[in-house]
Amino acid sequence: MNEKLLTALLATLLMCGGCGSDDKKEIEPPPPPPPPVVDSIDAGEALAINLTLAEFDGETGTLSFALTDDDGLAITNAKDYNIVYFGFPDGESKSSNAKAWKHWHVTQSYQCDSAAGDCQGMLEETDNGQYSFSATDLDWDANTAPGSVEEFKVAIEIKGAKATNELVLLPST
Repeated sequence: MNEKLLTALLATLLMCGGCGSDDKKEIEPPPPPPPPVVDSIDAGEALAINLTLAEFDGETGTLSFALTDDDGLAITNAKDYNIVYFGFPDGESKSSNAKAWKHWHVTQSYQCDSAAGDCQGMLEETDNGQYSFSATDLDWDANTAPGSVEEFKVAIEIKGAKATNELVLLPST
């Protein structure tokens, strides 16, 4: 065989053999997942507690509200509270008694100190930072004439280890 042809054939084989790809592909590990989005904070860790009243039925005392911190994170695991219901007479009605005072009110309070295990009423977390409260044994006629309470308000204080919400008197919705 021709020496030049043989040399060219060998050179071609070496080039083709050296350029071949191996079927071993390096498997790159998938990128690490992003850290979970923190959308809530425990009531014991919150530095601020903001309460937004969603519903308040004055006659039954049923409440629903949301708790957030100053960063908008939902506050979970709230357990300690002080809730005071206020009942007032109808402010628009006229009294036949000239000495009648229209500024009286009746109150009923519900507290919870979870560490002591002493709770009145039932606070339940219904969703992430959403709560409902049921006032047990709420009786508007206990300390006044039956049917005289016609306007209702509530003050809700939620206590965390580091913060407590601003106490505001809220009307029924």
